[in-house]
Amino acid sequence: MMTAHLKTPGPTLCWRCGATLSNRTVQTRICCMLCNRTFHRKCYLAETGIRKDETRACVCCLSGILRMPHSSRVQQNPVATKFLRDGYCVISLATCTRKKKNVLETLEKYRANADRYFKSFMRAYEAQLELSTKVPTLESGFSNFRERGSGRYEMISSEIEKEVITVLENCDGIMNTLELLLTPASSRVRVKKRLMTTGCFYSLPGSSKQQIHTDGPPLSSVLDLFPYAINVFIPLVSVDKRNGTEFFPGSHRIDWSSSSLLRKKSIAPVVPFGKALLFDYRVLHRGLGNQLGSTRSYYYATFVRSWYEDKFNFSSGRYKTALSVPSHLLTRRGDEHAQKRQRTEQ
Repeated sequence: MMTAHLKTPGPTLCWRCGATLSNRTVQTRICCMLCNRTFHRKCYLAETGIRKDETRACVCCLSGILRMPHSSRVQQNPVATKFLRDGYCVISLATCTRKKKNVLETLEKYRANADRYFKSFMRAYEAQLELSTKVPTLESGFSNFRERGSGRYEMISSEIEKEVITVLENCDGIMNTLELLLTPASSRVRVKKRLMTTGCFYSLPGSSKQQIHTDGPPLSSVLDLFPYAINVFIPLVSVDKRNGTEFFPGSHRIDWSSSSLLRKKSIAPVVPFGKALLFDYRVLHRGLGNQLGSTRSYYYATFVRSWYEDKFNFSSGRYKTALSVPSHLLTRRGDEHAQKRQRTEQ
């Protein structure tokens, strides 16, 4: 028998916030056309990026309800099972010896690239400061460069995106796990996964630790749903509790209470060089301070269900300006000469 973990619903329950609809709000409720679940008008499809008139399905149908025991497909993937339980998992970027060697060589090259990108972004920012007094602070941020706490930076560029895709496109274990976690919605709703964003988190020695947070909200406080967004972190150095990320396992589930957060056990998983860290948008976490004497760089990719849009973390209203970085600063000299030769030959 398959059961879903849920809080006991009332006859006029809002399946997003869990509150009972009052006599006033019940008149304006919205019912899902597929499952007939009811929602406050303000709760229906809230924080999904979907307009209320764009789909007939609610978040429960779009995400899929997490039932116990897991389906046989999930049970056959121990990494996915751990992810659904804890909200995160560590997975190898390659399994065979030859591929591991290639991955490690690629990551070493990208680590040097990340150092160069950071210097290029900082040089471009400092140049703008010399020319204008109206340049945004890095705390308020650019759409492609911002400070996420003292000594913690985020960079976004097409060069980084190409490198992230190069690493992931041959990682069958990661892509198969993402496929399993992001596409198990109701048979009445066909949902695909897509790559939403990529970038690089760059932490200087002595950087501060972040506040505990989630990257996105739970879309139901009544039912446990499958994830709608998953971060894939690719560390370009080995990470642990001295420079990594701290998680509160299980905090993405509805039976987990944050009222006793200080008494909850947190874990900073060790992610060796050559492995990746996957975590749920809804799990409580924070980046730890960099206690080592060298920089710590992470490439990241965020995969989502095709209908989801993050209107907060990547909002054009929040980050209105892109920092202009001359392309020659982002390109290695050897690469630049090769590109020139290629254009000449064409």
